[in-house]
Amino acid sequence: MKKLFLIVATLFVAVSFSACSDDDKDDNLPITTTNLAGTWQITLYEGWATYSDGTRDDWSDVYPDVSDGNYYWTYTFDTNGTCLRESHDDNNENEDAPDYFTYSISGNTLTMKCEMDSDLNFVGTIKKLTSSHLVIFRSGEDAFEKYEETETYKRLK
Repeated sequence: MKKLFLIVATLFVAVSFSACSDDDKDDNLPITTTNLAGTWQITLYEGWATYSDGTRDDWSDVYPDVSDGNYYWTYTFDTNGTCLRESHDDNNENEDAPDYFTYSISGNTLTMKCEMDSDLNFVGTIKKLTSSHLVIFRSGEDAFEKYEETETYKRLK
């Protein structure tokens, strides 16, 4: 009986360790242009904003957004510091032209500058960068609002 118990316990430990090793495949990578390069699709956009009139807005939006024709957006980063943002939906009805950015990374800070629309510029903190996931956090405050938002992406290629 003791032998059977030891065999079962050994198998349990072996299975447990092999299950943990699967999680190790998605460890955080160093935050570099090489590791960021590729196409990333938004999967979750969540946050809050408090406005100057005292009202608050909270959101947690899952993408693709089925209520809007499976709408989502992607960022395609290259290693030369340029990036393309594109909108997508099932009907290919988005008439928005792609947005072109230059970007830089300093530590875990990502700075994005849009060539055509400075309102799209942002500075964010990369909270997670793995071979399959990217999480960017942004916060800010001005005379009209204070906000925090987190965007989660999955790697497409």
